[in-house]
Amino acid sequence: MSAAASAVQAYRQVGQQGLSVNRRVLLGLEGILEYIRRARLAMEQGDLLAKAAAMDKAYQLTAHLLASVDLEHGGEIAVNLERLYRFLMERLALANIFDDVDHLDACTPVVQDLRDAWRGLLERG
Repeated sequence: MSAAASAVQAYRQVGQQGLSVNRRVLLGLEGILEYIRRARLAMEQGDLLAKAAAMDKAYQLTAHLLASVDLEHGGEIAVNLERLYRFLMERLALANIFDDVDHLDACTPVVQDLRDAWRGLLERG
């Protein structure tokens, strides 16, 4: 099974647990931030196993969010989200390959902004 197919399957399983789409997105974004934090710490400590695990989780969560983008019905917002998620996946991959925290640091404000926007959406109901 491809990574994209796995992401879609996992996303659907979470969806069957009764959480709204917006809540799942928010949880995914919060998870990405946490795994970026863990990966950065592992890089600083030279812990390759912890780095690999954290990077894998951050990448998987981003892939899940990318797989959930509805380009057919989502209009300009969906196109922009797809671009942001692809940017994040590229930076996460570069950070992992080159052990470069600068690539992780480029992800953090993007994910924080997305998280804050989704949180605001949930708070407005």
